[in-house]
Amino acid sequence: MSNNSIKWFFGTFFGSVFNSIVTVLSALIFLFLINNIIGFISTAEWEVVTVNRRLLLIGRMPAEHEWRIWSILWITSFLIFSSINSWGSPSKRNLLFISFITLIICLIFTTSSTILYVVISLVICIVSYTVSYFIYKSSYQKYSQNSLKTLWILLLPIIFTLLLIGDGPSPNLWGGFLLNIILASIAISFGFPVGIMFALGRASSLPAIKIICTVYIETIRGAPLVAWLLLAWFVLPKFLPTFWGLNEISVVIRAMIILSAFTSAYTAEVIRGGLQSIPKGQIEAADSLNLNYRTKISLIILPQAIRVVIPALISTFIGVFKDTSLVFILALTDLLQVGRIIPEQDPEFFGKALEALCIVAFLFWIVSISLSNLSTKVEKSLGIGSR
Repeated sequence: MSNNSIKWFFGTFFGSVFNSIVTVLSALIFLFLINNIIGFISTAEWEVVTVNRRLLLIGRMPAEHEWRIWSILWITSFLIFSSINSWGSPSKRNLLFISFITLIICLIFTTSSTILYVVISLVICIVSYTVSYFIYKSSYQKYSQNSLKTLWILLLPIIFTLLLIGDGPSPNLWGGFLLNIILASIAISFGFPVGIMFALGRASSLPAIKIICTVYIETIRGAPLVAWLLLAWFVLPKFLPTFWGLNEISVVIRAMIILSAFTSAYTAEVIRGGLQSIPKGQIEAADSLNLNYRTKISLIILPQAIRVVIPALISTFIGVFKDTSLVFILALTDLLQVGRIIPEQDPEFFGKALEALCIVAFLFWIVSISLSNLSTKVEKSLGIGSR
């Protein structure tokens, strides 16, 4: 360490009496926390997690359908690692972070009989990234990007096809971490575009459309998600038509409908804030070019509004993902519910709820920090806050 670095260190952390006290106290608190965390990890009995690992991840899904989950994981890994270069040249830290998260997810799901699946996952990740790296250096970059966009759009239909094709398990058997991921993906995928439409409707100059959109948004946001989920359990089937058996749809589908509606209402308010931030001159410039309403919204106003509210949007999506844990009131065994009931129903693991809940928190943290890092990457690429 050079003399300048030493001077900077002591000047920053011990430059005054107050700074010295804060530095020492912070160091003591940090050491205390690290010591307790390491002590808990080394002394905790993690057998409750290793034995019930499969239950935590996919719930009550039959073992013969486990290949469906691995297929979904492989397709998602292929898309993620093939798309990395399209986001710009990734730093080594970002690449290592994505690889670490993927490896952890694979290893958590691995049993002694499926170690081959982990090897396949790693091969898919490495090959996807390597091939995409050379493609983006070639003249086929544009075609590759368009193909990846199409595959990302089709990802959810592909996932549902894999889960339901060939006498797949009933949606009521979906559970664990898989259920949280599916519910959050559906809620965000449908809630985001619907929220944009309601935001535009609330900002519309047409009174009827504005009133309808305002009533919808304020009604949904005026009650907690728990109340709407109870509505899905008791009331929603009464409003659904009887043809095609829609009034008897699975509780999982009802939860998807309510979560999508809830997400759309909160997304609409976030987008509306972005619309209000657009300078009036932008709209006047579009009008001076005699652009129609659709072109003006899709090419000028909406892209700028979404760009401004990306941090708030990602925060909303993270909140939606965490709120999926509330579906336990519909008797669905999501990740949190599984973590809670394992120590209660198995006498062998009685009193070991903390270990199971720590893994539950860790899995939720993986998704949340991944979305947060994605938001940071997008913000930097768009120059939000700097230009």
